[in-house]
Amino acid sequence: MGPVFTEVDVDAPREEIFEYLMDFDTRPFLYGDSVEKFRLLRLDSRGIGAGARWQFKRKKAWADSAITSAEKPRRISERGVTGRYNKTATGTEWEMEESSTGVTKVRISYWTVPTGLAKMLDRMTGGAGWHRRRLNKAGQRLRDAVESGREEKVDVPVAGGNRHATGVA
Repeated sequence: MGPVFTEVDVDAPREEIFEYLMDFDTRPFLYGDSVEKFRLLRLDSRGIGAGARWQFKRKKAWADSAITSAEKPRRISERGVTGRYNKTATGTEWEMEESSTGVTKVRISYWTVPTGLAKMLDRMTGGAGWHRRRLNKAGQRLRDAVESGREEKVDVPVAGGNRHATGVA
């Protein structure tokens, strides 16, 4: 599926938006009711290497994604996989461009690179519309959370069991 994208204007400095997005703990709030069974891949949910695994409610397909690179405060790149056998590569880009008025335009792009049978099914099912609506909602939630200054976080477990970051042995 070729890239689908959305743009949203956020009345906040791009540094603030960048810091919000560098924490993968915020994704369950941003993705809302389109995902379930969200699990962080590691205890530290911030920075390059932070990621998560979740299930799309509509497709019942699992997806993994992790932050692979970041250009502070302009861009965050995520890469992952999805699909029945986790063979479909995915990418998400969060790009922030600040105007002279202080309003930041955030562009969210998402794409998949299906292989084999998934390529044919992708063409038949027309998933681009669903992903576009999902991105639009994520953009609106991002704007609401950053502009209001709320810490919109959901309790997110870490994959692999009950682990604590307290350091107590």
